[in-house]
Amino acid sequence: MNHENFRILIVDDEEKDRSIVHILLRRQYGDLFEILEAKDAAEAKTMIETRQVDLLVVDIHMPGVSGLKLVRDIRAQDFKGYIMILTAFNYFEYAKEAIVYQANDFILKPPIRKEFYEAVQRFLDWARDEKSARQMGQKDQSVFLQELGDCIMLNADRKKIDAYKALLNIRENRVFCILIDTSASEQLKTASFQDEIESAMNESGIPYAVSHMRDRTAIFCFTGGDTLGYNELSVTVELKMKLNLDLCEKADITVGDTVSVYDNPSRSYRCAMAHLNSLKSAGSYEEPIEDKVVAHIRNGEAEEAIRMFGQYLLHYGERHAIDDLMLKDIEVLTVVRKSVQVRKEDIGLKMVDIFVTGDIQDIIHFSSAYLREIMEKMSSSAPQKKHYVVRQICARLEEHAELPWSINDLAKEFGFNPFYLSRLFKDDTGLCFTDYLTGKRMGKAAALITDTNLSIGEIGLAVGYNDQNYFSRVFKKCNKMGPKEYRRSQVARQGH
Repeated sequence: MNHENFRILIVDDEEKDRSIVHILLRRQYGDLFEILEAKDAAEAKTMIETRQVDLLVVDIHMPGVSGLKLVRDIRAQDFKGYIMILTAFNYFEYAKEAIVYQANDFILKPPIRKEFYEAVQRFLDWARDEKSARQMGQKDQSVFLQELGDCIMLNADRKKIDAYKALLNIRENRVFCILIDTSASEQLKTASFQDEIESAMNESGIPYAVSHMRDRTAIFCFTGGDTLGYNELSVTVELKMKLNLDLCEKADITVGDTVSVYDNPSRSYRCAMAHLNSLKSAGSYEEPIEDKVVAHIRNGEAEEAIRMFGQYLLHYGERHAIDDLMLKDIEVLTVVRKSVQVRKEDIGLKMVDIFVTGDIQDIIHFSSAYLREIMEKMSSSAPQKKHYVVRQICARLEEHAELPWSINDLAKEFGFNPFYLSRLFKDDTGLCFTDYLTGKRMGKAAALITDTNLSIGEIGLAVGYNDQNYFSRVFKKCNKMGPKEYRRSQVARQGH
């Protein structure tokens, strides 16, 4: 369902009365509404629990559970939609009770066309106002996140930090800094880059604040732990992977130690900055190892992949701090696992076990065992059945990848918490929602480049990208060559 459309649920035990409402809606509004019907309160409850309903049109008098009791029950379960009461009787005798249960509107049945359309317009006005309020709330939250980040960077007094934490409902009192180097790219200084950070951090579910500077961005993540562990470093890895894919830029990221948010909190930033400078001075831009490891695995060269990665970790550990080695290890193993489409739940070894030691050889042994388990899972496991909601989302992306899909809009539609749906989608597909959508779009783009004479700009629009330059960068990131070069290669291949 397009995010600008609405879903309406008509609840009435009389089929002809449901049909009248259905016909009136279709005649006046076309496909603006996706229309669902239920013959009683029990069926309606099931639909509301499993699907996002924007407008509920409910008859008061039904066998069994009345419409008013249905309204009372769903409001108690935090139903946020608009409720329109239908009754064949004088509705004033029910108005007081219905208002208590937070019904929004009342109309007599069978509905008169003019009065019904006026009631629907009141719903549309309400929906517009609700959307504006949500957007304003999101805007305020973004401002608060940046102001809190600036307070932490400047070591502001405790009362000021506490005030912002209360506004953002943050309870944790320890913080660590994720530092992103933006000096090498103008793309990493734009508003879209800031949106990507906010999207990635919201998906992680970890409370955070952010401070944007001229050549770098500091993200202060709140935690209950006293030291960096797998969860902290994995957030850093996920953020880096998301920025690299979505912006098609190399985003150099480091992480600082955990510190008290009230005791010189910018110390974690300075620690991350020292790591970043150390990486640069040592020549941190090593050739990526993950592509080589994946290539050996797919070619059946398991031992060569393990040997190569072990040597890489040993060499890396000689030049960098142990925390940097762990961060790099987690990053490479995560990329390899996702590239060969093995879910982390299918791996018996957990990367959190890396943190039981500070010895490089132990880390190499663990990483070798982890790679072996990935390869065993590749050869022995059958595809897992996806959650029914994930299946529906994947089917939509398969059919219409070009639409402006959002995990937040889908979560609202299906009645899920966005953080939970993001994790569910990643667990079932092995990819975060954005990565999966990008893959579908690039697959469709490759087919259009090969099979049609459409221009690169037209193909970009066809798969959901208004900016041709941005589309070309994403395509090159996914296919190791730009769209024009890809088209020439396909023409040459077909010529043979």
